[in-house]
Amino acid sequence: MSSIGIEKLKITNFRSYINLELFFDSIPTIIYGKNGVGKTNLLEAISLLYPGKGIRRSSFSDMINLSKSLPWKVEAVCHKNKKLFELETSSDGRGRVVRIDGKRVPQSNLSSSLKIIWFLPPMDRIWMESSKDRRKFLDRMVYSLDIKHAKRCAQYEKLLRDRNKLLKDHIADSSWYLAIEKQMSILGFEIDSSRRYFIENLNKALTEESLHFPAIKLDLKDEPIENEDVLFESLINQRNKDLVSGRTNYGPHADDLKGFYLEKGIDVKYCSTGEQKLSIISIILSNAKLIKEKQNVSPILILDEITAHLDEVRKENLFSELLSLKSQFFISGTEAGIFNSLSTKAKFLELDDKEKSVA
Repeated sequence: MSSIGIEKLKITNFRSYINLELFFDSIPTIIYGKNGVGKTNLLEAISLLYPGKGIRRSSFSDMINLSKSLPWKVEAVCHKNKKLFELETSSDGRGRVVRIDGKRVPQSNLSSSLKIIWFLPPMDRIWMESSKDRRKFLDRMVYSLDIKHAKRCAQYEKLLRDRNKLLKDHIADSSWYLAIEKQMSILGFEIDSSRRYFIENLNKALTEESLHFPAIKLDLKDEPIENEDVLFESLINQRNKDLVSGRTNYGPHADDLKGFYLEKGIDVKYCSTGEQKLSIISIILSNAKLIKEKQNVSPILILDEITAHLDEVRKENLFSELLSLKSQFFISGTEAGIFNSLSTKAKFLELDDKEKSVA
């Protein structure tokens, strides 16, 4: 099993931070302080050591410290097993630059260096949000095992926009559509297959008996896409209907993630707010276990206010599960007392309005 982790982090001109340098151990890090002191900003900076737009999915320009109006930069010294390497990412607000050991590389290369998964408070409501939010939640997990998935999704979304523009402009000539639809069918089939392969594997972990968190079964709303030719034919046959609505109505972009709470035998969206949160925690923990199983590496976990609204027993069960992963994790909260049981097992980092200090 490969051991990965962040040993040193330096943040410059990022959000509320002008200049911050921190050192971490392989043990968990507890980040605490009152609301508004920059806990989520710090976690967001860490998340940018992974491909994408970070935990908030904000524009890179919004991440620039307003008092300086200079490019932001996040630098880290990391380890994989006993080998050290350096990661750097920066932006002046127009895209971002990534360097590994000083060499500029595509940001997708970051996923070969680290595996990072996260929890944010809005995820509590994922089952009540739009199908688009659930697809993004699923696709981020799929990407943790299939590094080509994000590129496929981005390419498919561009083709989808191109096709929708033709539909909205009421272009009826099929010659404008065929090349787009052919590429959409190839990518769409691959996206659907990757999602289903991931769900099949995740369900094995999710449906196992757990002493602490509920067994959940995931599925997709639509039937599987049999092959790319079937999707290609469907896009052609649906075109007249799509011209009426002005959008593409069938494909992986229209699918939805469904969850079933096995103990109750009902869709998770009909469960209580607390049960919905427990289902998300269960999914995230199972994703971490699946990465360990399939990639032979322990992922880094970023957990923002994950203990909120958990009773004492559930909170301690969560800590037990996290420690059993033997992964580096960063977990935030408003008070150090929330994490008393981790006092000998974690490093505590207190943030306040004036200074940051490590205890």
